[in-house]
Amino acid sequence: MKATGIVRRIDDLGRVVVPKELRDSLKIGEGDTIEIFTDEDGEIVLKKYSPMAELSDIMESYAKTLSNATNTGVIITDKDFVVASSNLDIDLLDRPVGDRIKQVFEERKLISFHSNAPSEVVEHPSFDETNFNQFVITPVISPAGDLLGTVVLASSEDMSNFEAKIAETAASFIAKQVEVD
Repeated sequence: MKATGIVRRIDDLGRVVVPKELRDSLKIGEGDTIEIFTDEDGEIVLKKYSPMAELSDIMESYAKTLSNATNTGVIITDKDFVVASSNLDIDLLDRPVGDRIKQVFEERKLISFHSNAPSEVVEHPSFDETNFNQFVITPVISPAGDLLGTVVLASSEDMSNFEAKIAETAASFIAKQVEVD
């Protein structure tokens, strides 16, 4: 563990403010969920919680099933990283999301596009060497309205409204599997 040199007092309601600089560097935003750990030495550790990553085994199986059904590459992300993928010939697990996924987060709606730079979807230099150039990205939004991540379909062939509907259905299914308090 690394010391930050930051010291904060607990207020009368038991709250501690995490400084903005620390929240920014750890990509923790307003409304994000934090997981709390303790150890035998009395230390408290706060970690950004990703319900999508917590279900990574299920997400991996779901990505494989979706990939087989659509004959596309499938990528499932949380708000920061890839949590599952299938049929891509490259390991993208734990790679950061790219600008196109961030665009979906901002707009909170499906986008479909052609790109010769797949790394704008997921940041990985080798991803640009794949033959994927058609993408459908849809947000995973919880029943409470929280943005949880995305479902990405990737192909070397044109995709239609059918693939877009499949991606939306997959995102809806995943959102119902993930519960956040």
